[in-house]
Amino acid sequence: MKKPYYLFSSGRLKRRHNTLALERASGDRSPDTRIDGPDPHDEGLPSVEPDGKTQSFPVETVDSLYLFGELDLNTRLVTFLGQQGIPTFFFDYYGYYTATLYPREAQLSGRLHIEQARHYLSAKRRLVLARAFVEAALFNIERVVKYYQPRLEREARVSVQTTLTDLSRDRDDLPLTTNIQTLMAVEGRIRNRYYQLWPYFLGPEVAARFPFTKRERQPPSNELNALISFGNSLCYTTVLRQIYRTALDPTIAFLHEPGDRRFSLSLDLAEVFKPLLVDRMIFRLLKTGEIQPKHFSAQLGGCYLTEAGRKVVVAHWDERLSQTVQHRTLNKRVSYERLIRLECYKLVRHLCDPVGEPYQGLHMWW
Repeated sequence: MKKPYYLFSSGRLKRRHNTLALERASGDRSPDTRIDGPDPHDEGLPSVEPDGKTQSFPVETVDSLYLFGELDLNTRLVTFLGQQGIPTFFFDYYGYYTATLYPREAQLSGRLHIEQARHYLSAKRRLVLARAFVEAALFNIERVVKYYQPRLEREARVSVQTTLTDLSRDRDDLPLTTNIQTLMAVEGRIRNRYYQLWPYFLGPEVAARFPFTKRERQPPSNELNALISFGNSLCYTTVLRQIYRTALDPTIAFLHEPGDRRFSLSLDLAEVFKPLLVDRMIFRLLKTGEIQPKHFSAQLGGCYLTEAGRKVVVAHWDERLSQTVQHRTLNKRVSYERLIRLECYKLVRHLCDPVGEPYQGLHMWW
């Protein structure tokens, strides 16, 4: 069975016959940038050198590669990864997702590409899909809130109920939105209400160690913001690799504006899954104590997960994607990761037949 590989070691990744080999390097990786910006004397050479210790892993088991270390690659390896259909995701020294090595598309459909572009160019059709993404995200947010509400003390429970009432009003506002900008404003308001409840979900003791008042991204201002940013990056790349297994064009989106150098469709679909995959993961890691303040460091005016912290999160993320639920329509158990692929197929059916197969985002039923 194929699976993603997460490589934290630095060194050299290469092709060895018809498999992959990681030649590890000893020593610590240097930061990609300094506080005052890029080093003008940086010649792009590795900051660590391989020491000869090599670990091989069969390419037949590799679904995708996540590179968190500083690794040398050559065209022979890149060609091999392309032939095997293995997408590779790159993260910088601070854990930010930076780039994707995307193989040549194996699933191609000219008809689907045209329909996807047609839905984007039609303001009405685009708005229908964008609303569906936000509505599904809101439903899943409400599901998370209602899960924690009975576990709260009386005053906190009352505050949560007030927020649920506000979220219900936001739901009523969704059909009234007439353009993407207004819809994005409603979506931002939903997220802000939701984030205000996080200290209640975490409990007084955890909330005291990890204070959180608002979402801040560039750079993350505290530990919780750092966790959210890193978790969202994992979600975006997981969605992207599922999109790659379909004929969807990842650059043509509906809620998020398509732009240069980004796969906007993965941002759209990730909105549906972040409450289930990212947010619940963060609550568990903090409440069980698997993530501690020692797993963060302050650098470049922000707060970032250390390598040890990223390893803890990635291990839990991989475990979470493999968890299964009984699917109500397929009548069999499917993994969380498979649910993302099924979401892509639902979008494909809508694009090809928006009347007979209208898209509705995943609504958590468990």
